[in-house]
Amino acid sequence: MRELSGVELRGPLVQIDGALLDELELLLGGLQRDTPAHGAATFHDRLARQVGERTDFSRLTLADADGTPLAEARWATGDERLQLTRLAEAEHGPGREFRLTTPLTGAAGVVLMDRAPSLAQLASLKGLMSAGDVLLLVAGSTDASSSSYARLLSELQAAGHLLPGVRVAHVVVPEHCDMGQVLARLDAPVLRDLRGKESTAHGETGGIVVMFTGLSGSGKSTLARSVRERLQHQHLRPVLLDGDDVRRFVSKGLGFSREDRETNVERIGWIGARVAEAGGIALCAPIAPFDETRKRVRELAEQAGATFHLVHVSTPLQVCETRDRKGLYAQARAGDIKDFTGIDSPYEVPSAPALRLDLGSLTLQDATDQVLALMEK
Repeated sequence: MRELSGVELRGPLVQIDGALLDELELLLGGLQRDTPAHGAATFHDRLARQVGERTDFSRLTLADADGTPLAEARWATGDERLQLTRLAEAEHGPGREFRLTTPLTGAAGVVLMDRAPSLAQLASLKGLMSAGDVLLLVAGSTDASSSSYARLLSELQAAGHLLPGVRVAHVVVPEHCDMGQVLARLDAPVLRDLRGKESTAHGETGGIVVMFTGLSGSGKSTLARSVRERLQHQHLRPVLLDGDDVRRFVSKGLGFSREDRETNVERIGWIGARVAEAGGIALCAPIAPFDETRKRVRELAEQAGATFHLVHVSTPLQVCETRDRKGLYAQARAGDIKDFTGIDSPYEVPSAPALRLDLGSLTLQDATDQVLALMEK
């Protein structure tokens, strides 16, 4: 019997690290049980291999790589598992202050992540999570030992600040352990499992096209710019294709006949498809009054392997006329502008858009949150 830093040691001191040390923490905290399943090796087996099958010892003291005793292991011959007694709390690894090794007692619910959530995911979680819930990063021992893990934890904490009352935590589960058992022993309902979901707002092929359609003055360009800014804060590089801007550069010389307007929208759709084809995000904001042309833009995007979303900015005509920053409605009412959408040229209302947003009643932030949540689906 020996003493080390005030801790009474029984049996040989065995230093462990890496996945074995991570597993020890789960066992001591109650998130893992050392029981054999379908012939799989147990902690007992793995520890026995490390100490060279020295099963003649009735007890071992398990320490971290620095030699700090963490647990006493009773090594009973013929027993299928060890009896572990905690001697001290582990101090290794980043994010120690919010690392989870015990059940989530008192937690209302948990959202599982394997990377920091995107802004779009956060927007969707705001309506799902409430005070007392936990945003939980689930990592393997290999990932947790990488040089980038500390940065990932910082991103997780930053995300948590945007969800009032929600706490953040991370759990490290060695790759050889039973992940299902660990999650089941969290003792908290899983609200959503976002593991394996991309943290960027990309479709399956890495690209996405969002078309904002609506009357002049409806706020579609303003909404598209707001979405772009939020995505840029996420370190993405979305491309905004505004109807007026494209007319000045790509569609220079086109008029406002139905044919010319359809041509302009198709060109916007073609450029957006090329952006998405290269893995980018295209935010298209033309009036796009005709259903046939909107369907053509969808076809172009889907042919490029991109995800396509149609967002109808449904701000009523009277609200758009009240805004009329360019004076276009007044000129159209006076007959100075012909074939003006909503006045003497029809706007074909989309029958089944992915979103319908009235910016006469919705705030810009609420509308932006809804678009980002849509892009994450």
